[in-house]
Amino acid sequence: MSELRRVVVSSPRTHRARMAAQRSWSLAHDLDEQTELGAVYVRTLIRAQLRAALATLTVVAVVIVGLPLLLVLVPAVSRSRVYGIPVTWLALALCIQPIWIAAAARHLRQAERIERDFARLVDRS
Repeated sequence: MSELRRVVVSSPRTHRARMAAQRSWSLAHDLDEQTELGAVYVRTLIRAQLRAALATLTVVAVVIVGLPLLLVLVPAVSRSRVYGIPVTWLALALCIQPIWIAAAARHLRQAERIERDFARLVDRS
């Protein structure tokens, strides 16, 4: 008995179809093409950045409003002195500045982490 040989008949377009199937979905493509899905991811990134900014703003606002409020509610604090230096000056020099630096450093770390996570998500897709 003779051996039967299989023959594969295919269309010239079959190669393109396989290539398209092999290409995976790309978030970077959606972002570049400004598709609806890409817009959703960008809005998510912007909202995450906004939340981080609002958290930093809250810390700054509490300090800015808190110190004058403390001085109004407790007038003895504004009149007291340590080694001849008003306590309010010491509070501004020794307490407020480190809070600004800490808030700025925390915000910077959060913003970088958000961007790094987004970039990782784009690269992974």
